[in-house]
Amino acid sequence: MLKFLSLVTLLLFCMIGHGLAQESSVPKKNSLDEFKRARELAFAGNREEARRICYEILNENPEFYDAGILIGRTFAWDKNFKSGREELQKVLDLDFDNSDAIFAMIDLEKWAGDANKAVFYCEYGLSIFPNEEAFLVEKIKLLQDIGEEDKSLLVLDELLELNPGSEEGLALMDKYKSSRMIYKAVYQHDYEYFKEPYNRKWHLSSFQLARRNSWGTVIGKINLGDLIFDGESFWSGGVAKQFEIDAYPRVTKKSYAYLNYGYSPDNLFPKHRAGAELYHKLPEAFGFSAGMRFLQFDSDAGNKNIYIYTASLEKYYRNYWFSFRTYLTPKNGNVSQSYWLTTRRYLRDSKNYIGLELAAGVSPDEPRGNFLSPDMYKYKSRKVRLSYQDRLGTDRLLYLLKFGYEREEYRVNEKRNVLSFSVKLSYQF
Repeated sequence: MLKFLSLVTLLLFCMIGHGLAQESSVPKKNSLDEFKRARELAFAGNREEARRICYEILNENPEFYDAGILIGRTFAWDKNFKSGREELQKVLDLDFDNSDAIFAMIDLEKWAGDANKAVFYCEYGLSIFPNEEAFLVEKIKLLQDIGEEDKSLLVLDELLELNPGSEEGLALMDKYKSSRMIYKAVYQHDYEYFKEPYNRKWHLSSFQLARRNSWGTVIGKINLGDLIFDGESFWSGGVAKQFEIDAYPRVTKKSYAYLNYGYSPDNLFPKHRAGAELYHKLPEAFGFSAGMRFLQFDSDAGNKNIYIYTASLEKYYRNYWFSFRTYLTPKNGNVSQSYWLTTRRYLRDSKNYIGLELAAGVSPDEPRGNFLSPDMYKYKSRKVRLSYQDRLGTDRLLYLLKFGYEREEYRVNEKRNVLSFSVKLSYQF
């Protein structure tokens, strides 16, 4: 299974790289030189001559879209917005997902004084590239300009969900910090059921409150866990409690950190848990992170400490997101290994998606990885899970559903089936 996950991940990234290579059309050297000269002329103010050169380039190479975009932009600079729209639309008719042409259309409509039309092209760009920060930033600013404050703050929340360390996003948050909707309330319930070697039901409810700040986001959590035995009702008499705090501070323009601490007075949870991880954005819409988790379980034999090292590699490609993460747990001279491959297909925007997860091993960031004994980290498991997220009546309220199946070891060479379901509601205010 581990080899399979690694192979699938490798194939996905190879396919992405191959697709990107195919999409980039490399113009002839003469066209590049002529285009460079046209740009210099355009910026020097000789825009008519720049357009003449670009038309000649397009006659020789109709797929040299940068020339068409420059023509459209120079018309917009001359306030000839009608001709500019026509030229940029020609590019989009031939290359509908050309982000440079979409940005040029946004600028043109802004300069023409039609902010609503500029917002339309922001949404058009986001329908193709749901996680493109530049489109989100433009949309936030435009919505503020036309007085749509509530909508702009919802888009700002999208941006900071995507990248808690976004310098522009945090600057906008600081600018509008007196506005509403800097809080988010979350309720999540996770349920798991298995029948071997006995019938058991796990319940974990989490109540969370998040606040946006100029430096990043802080989240307070109260988790309630319960193990239901045969003959008991939905809740037993022994509900366990855990208290957590998460923080996502900005570190640099392209990086942010994740910090976590949790405490529980009850035995179902680790007595102490902590985590730290650094996320960094890479070129070509890649991202990388590395960090660790710490769990301390209290038992009759004394405290058991578990140190887990983790790293991830992610990639945004159009309206897809791919993530591969590993967890490495040293113990008694051996290293327990877990691997998680996650992919999302965004639909209308970044708040609406379907997802698929394939996993081998246990994750401390999953509900059961925070809910069971330390022995679970030495057993093997295989998991598949589907997810779906969308709005519920209003942009402020989101729901997330997850359905999973797991085949796990509960003793050496003894396995069982585990069914899981999760529902999450989040409301911004």
